Amino acid sequence: MSNKMKLHLLVNETAGNGQGKKSFASLVKLLVDADINFSFQKSTYAGELIKLAQDYSNQKHNAEDVLLIIGGDGSLNEVLNGIKRSANPETPFAYLPAGTGNDFARAAELTTDPEKLLQNLQKSLVPKQIDCGKFQLAGYQDQPSYFANSFGIGFDASVNHFSNHSKLKEVLNKLHEGKLIYGANILRALRSQDTFSIEVRSANKKIQFDDAFLVTTTNQPYFGGGFPLLPSASLTSHRIDTIVVEKFSIPKLLKLLYHLLKDGSHINDPQFHYIEAKEIIVKTKQKEFAQVDGEEINQRTFNLKLRVSHFNLLK
Repeated sequence: MSNKMKLHLLVNETAGNGQGKKSFASLVKLLVDADINFSFQKSTYAGELIKLAQDYSNQKHNAEDVLLIIGGDGSLNEVLNGIKRSANPETPFAYLPAGTGNDFARAAELTTDPEKLLQNLQKSLVPKQIDCGKFQLAGYQDQPSYFANSFGIGFDASVNHFSNHSKLKEVLNKLHEGKLIYGANILRALRSQDTFSIEVRSANKKIQFDDAFLVTTTNQPYFGGGFPLLPSASLTSHRIDTIVVEKFSIPKLLKLLYHLLKDGSHINDPQFHYIEAKEIIVKTKQKEFAQVDGEEINQRTFNLKLRVSHFNLLK
């Protein structure tokens, strides 16, 4: 199998403060040593992996051709959208996580070890169907879009916005401590994020709040680099979950974090709510920041129909 398999690598070398570059170098050495045929393309700007993945998937490939992504959650999002918009939206791919948070990889129990991933591919090239989210938002790419991790409105999107526009981020990235910027901006977002009105509904349930603080739609448990926000969420349930958390004080945040890390009992808190369904409607009245797998959406109102979709993953 190893000599017949042909890999095409799509690489984001800047992922994980340079971890993408290290993982790529390690994998290339393994492929050369094992005499496995491969080619590669490196992304040079944000969004380029969408086009590269779409171009690859527009072509016909045989069962031993393997598309392999090296990058973080943002890279995964770009490749997912490129494939789903191609002539062959069921094209399978493998993923070597090299990001900072790697929430999807944690949920999917993926290895970050290039050698282990290569061994897995040599054993089997049978893909597994994995859930993802699907939505369409006017003025945002003007076509159906997909997310592997989450679509967030409010608090987490504010943290993402402040972090992306922080002068300190570049400094910390050079020190390979880029993740620290998110911790610093959690306190800033706690102070500045206002509550907002939101309606969330499925075919069987409707919830309305005037003091929502965090609204996240996801299909897997993890959030913010490993926090199990909704332990019951699953990549293979064929459902998506929308979580609404009402405004909390810093002491209440610490209490919620304690229960989240201890036993997941934070989900029983009266300020924590969620809906699970195949399709969920989310509406806001005020303008809020949003994020899709870490990609920023500027402040606006939202009237979203979020649905469960899928892609094919080689593990």
